[in-house]
Amino acid sequence: MHPDIHMKIEAGWEAMLRRDLTEAERIFASAAEASPETVDAWNGLGAIHFERSEIEESLKCYVRAAEAAKKSYGGKFSARLSWTSEDKPALRALHGIALNRLRAGDFDGAVKAFEELLERNPDDNQGAHFLLADARKKKKLWKKDV
Repeated sequence: MHPDIHMKIEAGWEAMLRRDLTEAERIFASAAEASPETVDAWNGLGAIHFERSEIEESLKCYVRAAEAAKKSYGGKFSARLSWTSEDKPALRALHGIALNRLRAGDFDGAVKAFEELLERNPDDNQGAHFLLADARKKKKLWKKDV
């Protein structure tokens, strides 16, 4: 990743931490436009839409992030992904897809997505096994959305 893009991504996450979604969106969109293959630019946009309860848009961004991540691995994900700087963006994308499916009430899709995430990251650095259990129970975690 180009250093300027890396700095933009870091600034985008910092804006998210400050809860400045408008600024974060501007930064991530700029990074995505300048470097569409940058996985975390799309993950950041997905996170913003998720925070705004814009589930369809969020899912589209995370899917785009996953597609970009696959390309960076030569067309398909590695069998195992670990919580390293190289793999974190791919894991964020897979987690975002699963979360959106769960939030949208697509419990079967969420179960499948969380199972894939856990298969690739058995260390479960993102707490996916808890969310998988909720998806299997068809538990609605965001009452106002579904």
